[in-house]
Amino acid sequence: AGFRNRGTLVEGAWADIVVYDLNKLAMKPMEIVHDFPGGEWRRVQQAEGYHAIMVNGETTFEDGRCTNATPGRLLRHGG
Repeated sequence: AGFRNRGTLVEGAWADIVVYDLNKLAMKPMEIVHDFPGGEWRRVQQAEGYHAIMVNGETTFEDGRCTNATPGRLLRHGG
């Protein structure tokens, strides 16, 4: 499908890595948050037990907090 340098953890390859504690993975209760424009709401359900998420070598989530790094890219299909 056109993806190269994927599927292995080696220097120079693209990789997304999730570091978690399997014994502590759990879903938190669902919440409704009003953070859309005009006070509109959405449902949010967070999880616990995740230590870090790395996308293409940049840490995007660490110790329960987003880092504001946005290393990924939106891939679109079709016309």
